[in-house]
Amino acid sequence: MKKRIIALVAVLALSVSVLAGCAPKTEAPAAPATPAATGVGTAPDGSEVAIEKATMKFINDYQAGGYKLVSTEELNKWIGEKKDMIIIDTMPADFYSKNRIPGALNAELPKTGMADATEEQKAAFIKLLGEDKSKTVVVYCGFVGCARSDVGAVIAKEQGFTDVYRVPGGFIAWQEAGYEVEK
Repeated sequence: MKKRIIALVAVLALSVSVLAGCAPKTEAPAAPATPAATGVGTAPDGSEVAIEKATMKFINDYQAGGYKLVSTEELNKWIGEKKDMIIIDTMPADFYSKNRIPGALNAELPKTGMADATEEQKAAFIKLLGEDKSKTVVVYCGFVGCARSDVGAVIAKEQGFTDVYRVPGGFIAWQEAGYEVEK
């Protein structure tokens, strides 16, 4: 009888060991790796949501504004070809005085959008446009998420200018591309 009890305990112990090995683990699953940790995504710091938000705002502004877009690379080509155009930097004057795209004029506009543009800001911008409504107008600000260039492009379109472009990446993209800057 003693042998039977020992054998039964041994079988039970073995069964528990086998069943425990087959049971699902109760540990929490590992969190998925972040884009920053894996190097995947547009944002080097993993803030893809912020990029998506800025992109969606940019697209909505562009569609509503009725202007065209010009890449940093294409604008550099136009400058090299001495294309007849007006380039307007919409950043604050202190920024403009330190760094700008060659040949750019300056008229500060609000980074928050058209609703915050004062009559004085609009008038200063319009003055830079001149009288030739068919002349190419290129407007830029600092970066994709900045609305200053949208405000300028919309004002130019409202004034009847027909060949209006916005530079999506603005001055930051210009610098990152390694193109010449004027001081």
